[in-house]
Amino acid sequence: MIARIWLLSFVFIIVLAAIDGRKGTRQPRNEAALGFCSWLKDHQLKKCQAHPLRGLAARDGVELALKECRDQFSDRRWNCSGVTIADVFQRERMLKVDSKESSYLHAITAAGVAYQITKGCSLGNWEDCGCDTRQQGRGQKAGEPSWEWGGCSEHYKKGYDYSTDFMDPGKNAEKKSISNQIITHNNEAGRKAIKDNMDKSCKCHGVSGSCTVRVCWRTMPKMAKVASELRRKFENALKVKLNKNKTKLTRLSRGRRGRKRNTNNRRPSPSSLVYAVNSPDFCQADEKYGILGTLGRTCNKTSTGTDGCRMLCCGRGYNTVNRVNDVKCNCTFIWCCHVKCDWCKKEWVEHTCK
Repeated sequence: MIARIWLLSFVFIIVLAAIDGRKGTRQPRNEAALGFCSWLKDHQLKKCQAHPLRGLAARDGVELALKECRDQFSDRRWNCSGVTIADVFQRERMLKVDSKESSYLHAITAAGVAYQITKGCSLGNWEDCGCDTRQQGRGQKAGEPSWEWGGCSEHYKKGYDYSTDFMDPGKNAEKKSISNQIITHNNEAGRKAIKDNMDKSCKCHGVSGSCTVRVCWRTMPKMAKVASELRRKFENALKVKLNKNKTKLTRLSRGRRGRKRNTNNRRPSPSSLVYAVNSPDFCQADEKYGILGTLGRTCNKTSTGTDGCRMLCCGRGYNTVNRVNDVKCNCTFIWCCHVKCDWCKKEWVEHTCK
């Protein structure tokens, strides 16, 4: 009896220690979340204070989105490198201008928030959301074997709704403002890029590797794919204006001989990116808009595209430098368990904008 009581006491102490350990690991993240919430404003502040850790996940989503933005635009004069997380949430610098670049930023960051919140739900980070259980029973699609819905389908609606509430202009925002309407439209286009590319992952179950039962669950596309899709839409972005009642965006295009067409009934598609102001050339640095310019950027001498020295350097010319660096080479695996490499000199020619 004494041994039994001692064992139960020991287990109880272990459980308490585990709970305290979880609290200890959450405490720093809670503090970081509250710190992040403190410099938000309006409806974002209220929503973040109500669920600080979810607000921190939204920040992580924006950080992921900006990384993808830099990867997508590394070959252009504007390469997204001057944009900060604070710029996004406070709509400063480049986010204050209704240009093509800001249209991409709004779309990719709204998508990033939806993506990160959905991932958090699937991981069980919050009690009020989890896996999407709406997909049940058998599924079938032409050209592939049938499957059983199972596993943890990613509940994109949760992320979609949170991104809409958190990233779109608040209820008190000016409804007839072209900027607010453009932000709302581009945010929706970003979220739609995930929704339209939802897919499924599957796993086979059976004896000796056979696929007797195929179990599938819904998954979001990788953010790199979303960023690439939005880059394609960026290249075909539509210039817009407000209609006469200032209630809708309409496409601005020109008819023959440069005359403007009547565009009151020409609304842009929900998946397109829209803008109202022509972009600067991004050749010179401009702190006001977070533009870094192209001075010192590495360019491709033989390219005729946007990464070529002629285009990237804005006609200013470029410097050529011979570079040498020591790199590991001729690596071999030695049993067990070691990798042995030689050091080789790597030489290359680098061109940078003047």
